[in-house]
Amino acid sequence: MPRIQWMGNQDWNKDYPEVDLPGQAQMIEMPANKMRVSIIYGILPFLLCLACLYLKKALYGEFPFDKPYVFVGILLGFCLIPVHELLHAVCCPPDSVAYYGISLNKFSAFCVCHYPMSRKRAIVMSLLPAILGIIPLILFCVFPISWKIPSAICWAAAAFGLLSPSPDYMDVHYILKQVPKQAYIQSNNSGWFWYK
Repeated sequence: MPRIQWMGNQDWNKDYPEVDLPGQAQMIEMPANKMRVSIIYGILPFLLCLACLYLKKALYGEFPFDKPYVFVGILLGFCLIPVHELLHAVCCPPDSVAYYGISLNKFSAFCVCHYPMSRKRAIVMSLLPAILGIIPLILFCVFPISWKIPSAICWAAAAFGLLSPSPDYMDVHYILKQVPKQAYIQSNNSGWFWYK
């Protein structure tokens, strides 16, 4: 289990202690404006949420939730952003240090771990927070049509929970595209690297 160190509120661009990279490490090429480009990766998850909504509407012949309560689901999703980052942190390698906190100047949370990890672990670490969208989406799908308030909350929380990992989906895409299967991945304050 990694040692998770709570950092409180920190500047988004703060540097964290690094572990030396091997000389043969190669940088994983990422887009310059990661947040803007990652929006594309949220399209399919959002379409999945819309598909579930309209399938349920078609199945029951009525709209499946009370729209004013969507705001409650969005608020819940926003409140779960630190949990999203904590889920990244628990996936870090054993005996590593994961720095975890919030960044009020970016209105976000963060998890930073500069320890080497397998390609598989990096992929799992990137995708695990999507569970915060998958669980409420499943609940939305199985709730009876009469449960309109819980359905509204769950659908909005699901959309938020599946959209917020868009930068993580992008990371996985670039890892799958550039990193060989048996390689290790390690980040430092300037980006992601891989080596064998």
